[in-house]
Amino acid sequence: MDRKHAEMVVELVNRCIDELIATLEVVEKAVPPDEFEKYKRGVARVINAFDVEIVERVTQDYPDLKPKDDDEPEAEPKVLKS
Repeated sequence: MDRKHAEMVVELVNRCIDELIATLEVVEKAVPPDEFEKYKRGVARVINAFDVEIVERVTQDYPDLKPKDDDEPEAEPKVLKS
């Protein structure tokens, strides 16, 4: 896959993930808590599949396209000593 298509795939997958995450709030308000937990686990499985089966494969050739994990801590800023 060339870089242009890789960028398009990663962008599309990320949009799909964002849309799935956006459904959580709506579903949580509409169903009982136990049903919501099942839904949330389903969403997590789909997101994991997107990540493992698509993004990881595409970014093997283009590692710089790998989305930064929101859960990763920010790198410590470097402090210049005078």
